[in-house]
Amino acid sequence: MKLSSTDFDDGGQLDTRHGKKFDNVSPQLAWTDLPSGTGSLALTMIDTDPVARGYVHWFVDGIPAVDGQFDSGVGGAVPAGRELTPYAGPFPPSGTHEYVFTLYALDPSAPELSAKTAANELPQVVSGHVLATSELKVSFTNPNS
Repeated sequence: MKLSSTDFDDGGQLDTRHGKKFDNVSPQLAWTDLPSGTGSLALTMIDTDPVARGYVHWFVDGIPAVDGQFDSGVGGAVPAGRELTPYAGPFPPSGTHEYVFTLYALDPSAPELSAKTAANELPQVVSGHVLATSELKVSFTNPNS
């Protein structure tokens, strides 16, 4: 399974237009080569900086199990799936933080997530139902720091 973006390279820098205190535009993301038997997809964007303590910037579940994409700017109104946490762009108080987008391919018997499911609980909730994951890492620097 592959997760990619035309807005940034894996390990690259996210443009300020994606930042919460700027345009707050979600980046374009595309997924391909899903494993056979995938029932649905889930997507998370988490700030991995120790100061942020795993802050969730985006959490979408129920994404149809087909090759697809989210165009840039769909955060807050994804065309497919359900935003459990609407897109909130990066906004580190100072310096640079690293963010990880993770796409989960879930089998058809994966438990349905409730609106109260937190993104950091996802691995435990779907344990035994994850067919594959794919990650993209990106940095964002507060230009005011």
